[in-house]
Amino acid sequence: MRIELKLLVYTVALVATMTGVAATAVDTQVYGNLNRSRDALLNQRAHLQEVADGLKRRMDDTQKQLDSVNSYLRDTDNAIRDVDSALRQY
Repeated sequence: MRIELKLLVYTVALVATMTGVAATAVDTQVYGNLNRSRDALLNQRAHLQEVADGLKRRMDDTQKQLDSVNSYLRDTDNAIRDVDSALRQY
């Protein structure tokens, strides 16, 4: 009976050790997967930031063009008012 008890204790210890090794392997795999996911997300973020920066530059350029056109419109409106004023004086 003592031999059977020792065998049982060794078996339990062996199973516990194997389970710990398996858990460590799973933990390492999960950790690796999380690192790869993080790297992929960082790459995606960098790409999206580049796109956002490009769009911002285009928007700034478009805003400058719009400001120029609005300035020409104001100048044209002033010229029309000047001509209308001159026409009324005749």
